This record gives sequence, structure tokens and C-alpha cells, in this order.
Amino acid sequence: MNNSIFWARLVGLYAIIVSIGTCFHLKEIHALMASMASNPVNSMLLGFFTLFLGLAIVVDHQVYKGWPIIVTILGYWITIKGIALLFFPQWITPFLTLWQSKYMIYAPVPALIIGVILLYCSFFLTSRRIEN
Repeated sequence: MNNSIFWARLVGLYAIIVSIGTCFHLKEIHALMASMASNPVNSMLLGFFTLFLGLAIVVDHQVYKGWPIIVTILGYWITIKGIALLFFPQWITPFLTLWQSKYMIYAPVPALIIGVILLYCSFFLTSRRIEN
């Protein structure tokens, strides 16, 4: 299994499992977001882990053609998010306030869509040889 397939399956499964789990525990996620909004230290702690994952993808996966570019772009996006959470936790508060509204049920949808796309690409579009 090459790096593109590995990262697509790992991040895809993670995104789907977390987004489904979020749907089952909306009240707890709401409380977690309220805690992060009121205490920037929680955002910074999340930033450490997010930055680590993003950097792992960026360092290991530099593919700029075909469907694997999705994994590379996600790696950069996760790294930027980790840096923002770590160094600028006050920027996150407006987004948390938005997600705590009545639209919170839609929060896991983007992760679910990305997860499905990654799993589809890694399981069904792998018949061609991917060069890393």
C-alpha cells in the first residue's frame, strides 16, 4: 500500500467515524465547544495534536497530481488549523459560537463528505499506479 492510499484510508475512516460519533453526542460536543470558547488553553491543547497530525501528512505526503492531491491539501489545511489553534486560540471563538447555534447538527457534514471522498478514492480509484 503506498502513502496516498494509507493516508486517504486513515483520514477518511477517522473523518467518518468522528462525524458519525458527533451526531450521536451533540450535547457533549456542544459542551466541549463551550469549554474551548471560554478557555483558550483547551484550544491550544487541541492545536498540539492537530499540528502533529498535519505535519505528519505534510512531511510524508507530497503528491500534486491525481486524486492524491486531496490528501496533500488536507495535510496543509490541518497544519494551518493546528497553528491557528496553538498560536491564535482567540480566533477560534467566533467559529465556535457559530457552530453552537441551532445549526450544530450540520457541523459534522463536511468531515463526513471528505471522509467518503477519501475512502472512495483509496478503495475504488487505486487501479492505476500512483507514484509518490
